[in-house]
Amino acid sequence: MEKVALVLSGGSAYGFAHIGVLKVLEKNKIPIDIIAGTSMGAIIGGAYSAGITLNTMEELLKDFSRNKLFDLNLFGLFDEGFLYGNKVTRFFSKLFGDIKIENCKTKFCCVACDLVSGQKIVFEQGPIVPAIRASMSIPGIFRPVKMGKMCLVDGGISDNLPVEDARRMGATKVIAVDVCTFYKKQNNLKSAVDIIISATNLLTANCVKQYKDKGDVYIKIDQPTVSFEKYTVDDITTSIAYGEKYAKQMLPEIKKMLNIKD
Repeated sequence: MEKVALVLSGGSAYGFAHIGVLKVLEKNKIPIDIIAGTSMGAIIGGAYSAGITLNTMEELLKDFSRNKLFDLNLFGLFDEGFLYGNKVTRFFSKLFGDIKIENCKTKFCCVACDLVSGQKIVFEQGPIVPAIRASMSIPGIFRPVKMGKMCLVDGGISDNLPVEDARRMGATKVIAVDVCTFYKKQNNLKSAVDIIISATNLLTANCVKQYKDKGDVYIKIDQPTVSFEKYTVDDITTSIAYGEKYAKQMLPEIKKMLNIKD
């Protein structure tokens, strides 16, 4: 029996496109047995795995703005990050409650990177909130998540498209959604934050190019009119629309892979 995995990449605000992809898959009754995600893909994938509806998710994530959720650390240059991450953690706690990964309605995992060992860390059990908080912690921007001796940051540093983990969890068919092959020439690098984000994006984009396994269906989403760092309601809405657009384009290939006839 086929087990279908949906793998969702990181990509900051571009990752809201994952909601659009899920809308198309849900509408067309494409089965999803496993979800693996990194960074924003971990947030969207984790919420869906936990049973949060797409409508609810879309409304809640429109609050995912700089002013409401990004708590500036004025000493960030001499600390572990420019953002404390406390507001984001509280938001995740409100969204997920105390649910554990192993109790999600859909099998789920998310990826972070341990700066101490240099190893990829895959969360398949335990509380979902700290796991996702670790997975989306862009180095230098968000304070890392400390777990024991580990210092955890954004999973995109080690694996921004965790297809291999989805297969290891039992997937026989994989739909991989990549919003992060987007690196653009930067003309306005005005601050340390701009440089950190651009360097991180270049690293993760180059990592994706080198992956041997990009899934059985690979959906690459380009979003030329969306800003990856602004998190405005307009950008979120537009990103979701891009996700729907590209998912619809790939729907015939997905149905063919799963032998689904119209």
